[in-house]
Amino acid sequence: MIADVARAVAAILESEQIEGVAPAVSFDAPKKDWAAARTSPTFNLFLADIREDLGRRTTTLLDQTDAEGVVEYYRQPFRFYEVTFTLTAWTNRPEDDFVLLGLALTALNRYDYVPSQFCTQALADFLDEGHILNMRVGGKIFSDRFATELWSAMGSDFHPIISVVVTLPIAAGVPEPAGPPQTLPPKIDVSNTRNPTSEQVLGRDPKNPDKGIRTRTRESTP
Repeated sequence: MIADVARAVAAILESEQIEGVAPAVSFDAPKKDWAAARTSPTFNLFLADIREDLGRRTTTLLDQTDAEGVVEYYRQPFRFYEVTFTLTAWTNRPEDDFVLLGLALTALNRYDYVPSQFCTQALADFLDEGHILNMRVGGKIFSDRFATELWSAMGSDFHPIISVVVTLPIAAGVPEPAGPPQTLPPKIDVSNTRNPTSEQVLGRDPKNPDKGIRTRTRESTP
């Protein structure tokens, strides 16, 4: 799934062109040897971090129904993970880097989410189920020192970074079987020791819920 997200973001970037040529997108770590081997204008889309958005975690179980609407399983809600990429531009001149970065901002800021037309079939099917891959572009990454720490770790020359954060819903837990479906209406007996009669309230019949709730009066047994 994460690889599909990376390919989708890359497809958005590759939809832009410079003088009729689409820039390449690389997922490799932007180390010095990678930069030296590059032969054409390139976007580097480096997976920098994956962490759960704990503010969106809930514990309410969700119903999983069959074709007739009967609850078969209860499952945990999806958990949401922020997948963070660092996007950099690599050309032979700083001015061309600026052009690439401008194209990236133009392309990515057309969307608040990853559109299905840029997705592989498996990811497109996931979106067709109603899921949304929210996308944030250009926000702060963890700390003000992250960029310098990244280039220090890579041993490469400094390049300005555009952050790309995609929120990915991930299924959690194992579905738990629900109990057998209700087949008879619920019954509630209401009685009073001072009154010889009692009432029986019949809830909605699962087989015919349009009948509604019924009340029957009967003589109490001494």
